[in-house]
Amino acid sequence: MNELKILEEIQSNTATAVYFKGDRCSVCSVLEPKIKALLETEFPKFTFISIPESDGNNELTAQLRVFNVPTLILFLEGKEFLRTGKNTSIIELSNQIQRPYHICFS
Repeated sequence: MNELKILEEIQSNTATAVYFKGDRCSVCSVLEPKIKALLETEFPKFTFISIPESDGNNELTAQLRVFNVPTLILFLEGKEFLRTGKNTSIIELSNQIQRPYHICFS
């Protein structure tokens, strides 16, 4: 997915999760399915976009200020509301998403 398409997805979807991952990052590969499962079960209105570093989206990573992997950025109505990295707890992530998500969709 190219940079413009990703930015359009962020702006056009009410809730978007963008996950930047490394090709040889073990933390990235373990964390991604857990985040996807959390969003699918508890926050189903999120659109999940996974961006491997091999895709060469250097301009996008610079624009979104992504300096290391994994990085998860959550957007509601096109605005970033949460950013987390490799020390992500799925339970804590769920707690951080819950209130803004329910405000947006209630």
